[in-house]
Amino acid sequence: MRTFGLAALVVVALSLTGCTAGEQHAPVPGATVDGPDPGRAGNRAAHTATSLADGRILVAGGCVVDGCGTASADTMIVHADGRTVASVVPMSVPRTNHTASLLPDGRVVVVGGFLGEGEGVTGSIDVLDPVGATTAPAATVAPRGGHTAAVLPDGRVLIVGGDTGPGGFTAGAEVFDPETGAVSAARPLPWAADALEATSLADGRVLVTGGRVDRGTGTTAAAVYEPDRDEWVVVGPLAVPRFKHFQVTLADGRVLVGGGTADDRVLHASTEVFDPAGGGFSPGPDLTQPRYKLSGGALALTDGRVLVGAGGDTVELIDFGAGTSTVVAELGTTASFATVNLIEDRSVLLLGGYDDRISLTGLMRVVPIPDRH
Repeated sequence: MRTFGLAALVVVALSLTGCTAGEQHAPVPGATVDGPDPGRAGNRAAHTATSLADGRILVAGGCVVDGCGTASADTMIVHADGRTVASVVPMSVPRTNHTASLLPDGRVVVVGGFLGEGEGVTGSIDVLDPVGATTAPAATVAPRGGHTAAVLPDGRVLIVGGDTGPGGFTAGAEVFDPETGAVSAARPLPWAADALEATSLADGRVLVTGGRVDRGTGTTAAAVYEPDRDEWVVVGPLAVPRFKHFQVTLADGRVLVGGGTADDRVLHASTEVFDPAGGGFSPGPDLTQPRYKLSGGALALTDGRVLVGAGGDTVELIDFGAGTSTVVAELGTTASFATVNLIEDRSVLLLGGYDDRISLTGLMRVVPIPDRH
């Protein structure tokens, strides 16, 4: 049950463009269309689900058995209807708690992760081409799982922190260049942790928050990476220690950080907002329930609201104007390490996760987003 106690996966949450209801997409070369609602698409947790520019979603890896002791190497495309699935070329190795970063050219860089219960961690990199349905193994980074990653303004990918297995947690940071395939060392994060979060800021910097610095011990640490200088600037701190939390960039450029835990026992319902201009955090609206195992389970909408779907048994919508969060769907099960992505007709797809017994939920749920009143 390795994943139950590990860091949340990292998914890059992106706004989608060019997708309208009823739009037809060309078939993916080399893909096998499995049809509507194939059970195996939702029968996974600690996977990644990356929103592509045409409205489709690239799903990669994750644990695929109850107990989450087995990792998968499979990848698939979920079409913009949130129901039709096409299998594509698998990754080079199985992965859970890995990262997936969308490049400006539409490819997806997948890094690291756990290979399965007792199998250790990997430093391998796969560059996935969803249009051509190909996988190109690239260079390797220091083996790690439960790390975080963000795309830099020049298209390179910053990889930070994580669990190295027997070596414990790392502060190590590296930069992968998808154009050359080279990996270079970056200045280490000021603290060593897994289960931390990273998001790209509008000015090209990267905000990293929290993480687990020892078994069952979180941190309030936060820092901003400046790629031009290869420097970390300490900011914050967070109001409470957080790991297995969520972090998304809002429409106005601020960053919402929420949920998580300080000790793997007591969960947070609080959120806080980071202001890149001042470098500080201020309180945000409380969630309707405490949640963790959240990374990839929250989505910032273009109207400024944030939808949170993982780590609890409901889907809720945070409205900053009203200072509230409201339940918009009941799931009937806890969905830890689930993902949420925007799809056509102004809905979101909630995919996968596991419940309180670490049994896979099989969720492949389309949830409409209510209009703003």
